[in-house]
Amino acid sequence: LSKELRHAAQPLMKFRQFVEVKSGGANRGEKVLFDKISNITTAGGTLTETDTIPSANFTIKQGTATITEYGNSIPYTGKLEDLSEFDPENAIQKVLRNDMAKVLDSAAAAQFAAGDLTYCCSTSTFGDFTTNGTFTLVATSNLNDYHVKNCVDYLRKLNVPAYDSDGNYICIASVNALRGLRDDSNWIGAAEYGDPERLFKGEVGRYYSCRFIEETNYLSNAKNTYYGEAIMFGADAIMEVVAVPEEIRAKVPSDFGRSKALAWYYLGGFARIWDYSTDGEEHVLRIGSAS
Repeated sequence: LSKELRHAAQPLMKFRQFVEVKSGGANRGEKVLFDKISNITTAGGTLTETDTIPSANFTIKQGTATITEYGNSIPYTGKLEDLSEFDPENAIQKVLRNDMAKVLDSAAAAQFAAGDLTYCCSTSTFGDFTTNGTFTLVATSNLNDYHVKNCVDYLRKLNVPAYDSDGNYICIASVNALRGLRDDSNWIGAAEYGDPERLFKGEVGRYYSCRFIEETNYLSNAKNTYYGEAIMFGADAIMEVVAVPEEIRAKVPSDFGRSKALAWYYLGGFARIWDYSTDGEEHVLRIGSAS
C-alpha cells in the first residue's frame, strides 16, 4: 500500500473565468433566455429653439442557452477505505474536481471558438479577417507585434467594449501561438505588473491594451504545424446559465456498505451573447488557420 499519493498535472480553468454568469432555476433541456439591447436607432443632435426633441428607440433581442447535465463518477470499495494509507475520498475528490474543471472549461471554450469573426496570421506582416466564421488562408506566422495591434485595432473599430476598466481586451492563446510574442522584442516588459493581485489565471503579460492568458486544455498548438490558436475578446462575450452549480455528490452505499462512489455534477449551459450573422455584432475574434 503506497504511502505517497501523486496527481497528474492539470490545466487551470482559463475560459470560464471570463463568462457572464446568470443563475436561475431550470431543468435539463430547457432553453433559458437572456436579453441583448441594441444601440439607439437614430442618434441625437442639435436643436433649434422651435423644434421638438426628436424621439427614437432601441431593440431588445433575446439569446438562448440550453441547460445541459454534466458529470462523472468514480466508484470505490469499502475495503479500499478500510485498508488505504490515505483517505480515498480526498484523492477521488481531487481527481473529480480536476475532471470537472477541464470539462466545464472546454464547454465554455467551445462557445468562444464558435464566433463568426476570424483572423489568420497569413505572414509575419499580413493578416486576413473574415466575418463568416471560416478561415480562408493558411497561417505562416505566430502572433507577433503586428498581428496583436491588427486584432486590437479591429475590435476597437467594431466598438467592442474592453473587458476590464483599464480598457484592455483579453487574448487566450495556446503555447505555440504565444511563442511569436515571446520572441518579439516589443514584448519585453509586457509581463511587468504594478498590481499582481489583479492577474487572471494563466496571465502571462499585457501588451497594446490586451491581456494575454496561456491555455493548455482546449486550444490547438498544431494549427498549420506549429502556429497555434488564440481567441481575443472584450466584455459580454459568453453567457453561462447556472441551474445547479458544480458539486461533489456521494452515492448511497450499496451491498451492505461495500460499494461506494463519488461523482461531480453540474446543470447549466453556455452560449454566445452576440452573433455577427444575426446581430451584426460580435465580441469574440478567433485567431487561427485554414489548416
